[in-house]
Amino acid sequence: MNQLTAHEDIIENLWGVDIAKFPAHLSTINLAINDLGVERNYPNIIQEDFFAILSPTDGGFSLPDKWRKVRAKTLNVKDRDVTFPRWFDAVVGNPPYTRQEEIPKIGIEKERLIESALKDPSGKRLAEIGKRAGIHAYFFVHGTKFLKDGGFFGFIVSNSWLDVDYGKGLQEFFLKNYKISTVIESKVERWFEEADINTCIVILQKCKDKKERDENLVRFLYLKKALRHFVPPAQDMWEKQVERLNAIEGLRKTLLAHSSLYENDELRIYPKTQSELWDEGFDPEEKKYVGAKWGKYLRAPEIFFKILEKGKGKLVPLKEVAKVHFGIKTGANEFFYLTEEEIKRKRIDKEFWMHKDKKHRWAPNKVFVKANELIKPTVDSGALKKSVLLIGESRGKLKGTKMLDYIEAGERKGYHKRPTCLSREPHRNWFNLGEGINYSIAFPERVRLRHIVFYNPHKIFLNKNLYGIEMHQKRLSKVVSVILNSTLNAFYLELFARQPGGGGGPLDIDVNVAADLLIPKTYYLEKNKSRLIRLPILHRKMGDIFSELGASSFEQASLENVKPDRRELDKIIMEDVLGLTEEEQLEVYKAVIDLVKSRIEKAKSFNKNKRTKNGINLNALKNSVIEHIKREA
Repeated sequence: MNQLTAHEDIIENLWGVDIAKFPAHLSTINLAINDLGVERNYPNIIQEDFFAILSPTDGGFSLPDKWRKVRAKTLNVKDRDVTFPRWFDAVVGNPPYTRQEEIPKIGIEKERLIESALKDPSGKRLAEIGKRAGIHAYFFVHGTKFLKDGGFFGFIVSNSWLDVDYGKGLQEFFLKNYKISTVIESKVERWFEEADINTCIVILQKCKDKKERDENLVRFLYLKKALRHFVPPAQDMWEKQVERLNAIEGLRKTLLAHSSLYENDELRIYPKTQSELWDEGFDPEEKKYVGAKWGKYLRAPEIFFKILEKGKGKLVPLKEVAKVHFGIKTGANEFFYLTEEEIKRKRIDKEFWMHKDKKHRWAPNKVFVKANELIKPTVDSGALKKSVLLIGESRGKLKGTKMLDYIEAGERKGYHKRPTCLSREPHRNWFNLGEGINYSIAFPERVRLRHIVFYNPHKIFLNKNLYGIEMHQKRLSKVVSVILNSTLNAFYLELFARQPGGGGGPLDIDVNVAADLLIPKTYYLEKNKSRLIRLPILHRKMGDIFSELGASSFEQASLENVKPDRRELDKIIMEDVLGLTEEEQLEVYKAVIDLVKSRIEKAKSFNKNKRTKNGINLNALKNSVIEHIKREA
């Protein structure tokens, strides 16, 4: 369609679907009011579940017209027939960011529809997408069935799939079915202020030719300025529309003009061929695609790739030398975690909240609940207020104990009906947490400004807010605790941990992100062990990353201002092991400060005043739109 295409002809070529009534009707109105004088002014928009359209169980890829015919509302609220075309030139959307597992009471029928999205008419799976993935992943797979070869996909979605383990299925699906045109992310803003999540734009072109796909150059585009700097906001004036289209075309030409790394004050373009991306994520031993972290091509500064290059044969993922465990998930902290005063008041038998130490003395089962309970990177049981109840006996063996009375009191409060408690087998033993998690390293699941990992020499029990790290070689536990408090570790987390936003912009560290952190090989740990464990870093108060690096303002960074023990730790890793020059080490510090600053600034764009308790205030939005329509009419 050219710029002079008539309004009614444009509408005839646009199709839309939304499961909710309000956006479906709003889109219909917005399209119609562009030219109320046109007789053929019936937008092809229906209120329907996207996964219910073209469901393989209803005929798959060759549905008859009679099935593709649905009823849609006109502006006069009359029904009319709408027949969906078999193929589309483009699929554009903004799917929900929710994970399938987070949708309450999704229902058997909805589960069937979502699962069918991953299959072709014969029942063959088109993609392996885990339930931890965002539901937008299923939209990508299902939407592919509508696209003709050469057609384009344009979605704005959560950026989590770029780096987390459950994104590997989507990466593989893209590489096998599309030429990935570009992935776009912003350094400075969220594109939806009301959404407590960071997003990216994904543009794909469907392609059956493997050679074409492999040779395609994927351009990762990182915007350092607000999107409106590159593309003016949409307006009704024709001149402004033309200006906007020209700006989009200018950005597209800039993107396509660069086939190697390009960066200026406004943006960065990092091209990679699809064959390179495939090789990076393909495991030749397992003979399958296992995924890779693509977010680095958007966010990582040049020094990161230099570290990877110099770290070949010297750095290994943490999972090669240790196992990362989830902490205790009680399902009812108020029942299982009690202060000593509460325990004595309830007269709970000591064998359920105490254990015998190495000297056969009774000691409380202290539990480390949250990272902010401690100011130093070594777990101090004296600073922890609560103990965990470990009830290893079955109900029948608890007769005559105060613990049984306490359990029955808990059941009267309904703790046993909570999902986590209910999942324990047998159900009547919902109170049995097992042996607990108490490994020598405690790794926080969430980080704000203080990058800290804890050495846990006395094996204090760990709550689910912390991962327990179990070293294969136990003698290396302390030295690895030191290593994980290095600035290089903070650098990795800023690049790869999920940034859901809100509340100060914390990092959510997926268990696989923790397991993939790069640390020096065992040889270098052994070689530098005595130097590392002599450093006082585990025994002093740990400050936020800015104070640790001596950066009183976000812009400052110098080797001289870094805390002395941290500087010594970083030198052992970056200089002695990796061979980075002082200038390159300074680049690392500057990069960490820049990444943290960017994360904080992005979080500020999350305006809570635009949300109600349950999300967007749709009634206020609806009233605002209605008033706008009245004015326009």
